[in-house]
Amino acid sequence: MELERRYALDALLDALGLPFDEDAPAEPEELDEVFGLLTLAAERDAGLDAHGRPQPPERPPGPRVAEIAAALGSRLGVERRGYPGGERFLVALTHDVDLLGGGGARTTARKLVGGVVHRSRRRLREGTAFAFDALRGRDPAYPLEAMLDAEGGRRSTCFFLTRQEDPHDGYPERYGPAFARAVERTRAAGVEVALHASYRARERQRAIAEEAEPLPGARGLRHHYLRSAPERLAAELRGAGLRYDSSIGWPSLPGLRAGTPYPYRLWDPERREPGGWELPLAVMDATLAEERYLALGAEAAFEAAVATLEPVAEHGGAVAVLWHPPMHHPRLSNGYDGVYRRLLAWVEQRGGWAGSASDALDRWEVRGP
Repeated sequence: MELERRYALDALLDALGLPFDEDAPAEPEELDEVFGLLTLAAERDAGLDAHGRPQPPERPPGPRVAEIAAALGSRLGVERRGYPGGERFLVALTHDVDLLGGGGARTTARKLVGGVVHRSRRRLREGTAFAFDALRGRDPAYPLEAMLDAEGGRRSTCFFLTRQEDPHDGYPERYGPAFARAVERTRAAGVEVALHASYRARERQRAIAEEAEPLPGARGLRHHYLRSAPERLAAELRGAGLRYDSSIGWPSLPGLRAGTPYPYRLWDPERREPGGWELPLAVMDATLAEERYLALGAEAAFEAAVATLEPVAEHGGAVAVLWHPPMHHPRLSNGYDGVYRRLLAWVEQRGGWAGSASDALDRWEVRGP
């Protein structure tokens, strides 16, 4: 069996929780389809957005890999192995820390004055919230306590920037001074710390290894703006000594970009072998909230998130959800802090488990015999 089909068969058997078996009755056409999905072959002809990211297709693939795996399981006469705690599916709770050092007296005053001059309720609301946070020494860009409260003792993962050389990377003059303390507080709270690769990291050799150095012990990666080069992710993880990536998702549409609700090994085209793990990103708050994408209110956002996660629950998948820290702010998130809480409650009601990215992968890997 050629290496590409072997890789696809291994992914299907892993989806079932089974060891590799070259004699498993998978059709060559199925293996070719799975290989194409997991390596995003269809994106070679896709149009690119303003950030050089592939646009989603008119007909997203949905949980196609799960459907093929289920058919293979039927031929083998086996059912998909469950998770060690009996959970139906897994959701990794993740947060991209794009901003730090928000608020402050000058910003607060500017928003309050602007609210009065322009008769803007939004600016007044923001200024009041900033003033409230300043009195208590809190960073409105990183409301860690609100995030922890929403998660109710569950563990999550925060991806931090360590390099900011492009305007899309935010405000280094604010982020840099607040970085060390934020990472310290995050780790002290039991939250996993991982790397958020900078906007142009995909354009530089060894960028991921260099950017990971200020975060010793980090095991995960997500590219800023989801601006990865998928064909190089396996090599990036290998070079930086990281375990997993969670960049494969569409910025403009929720769903399963690689056609799978399961973690899978990234294909390394240079070595023609599997590399580190990919934990698919299924739902992102910015996709739902921002005007350049779907611009949904809180209720519609909850419904869209649930619709995206329903196939994950149905097929016993394990995916990531991304909620940026400002979307946990009780006064500045336009109700999206409540959407997050409702989504965690829905996961629990549907028999799912929610926790950090590393913990989700641990649970995924121990399903086998």
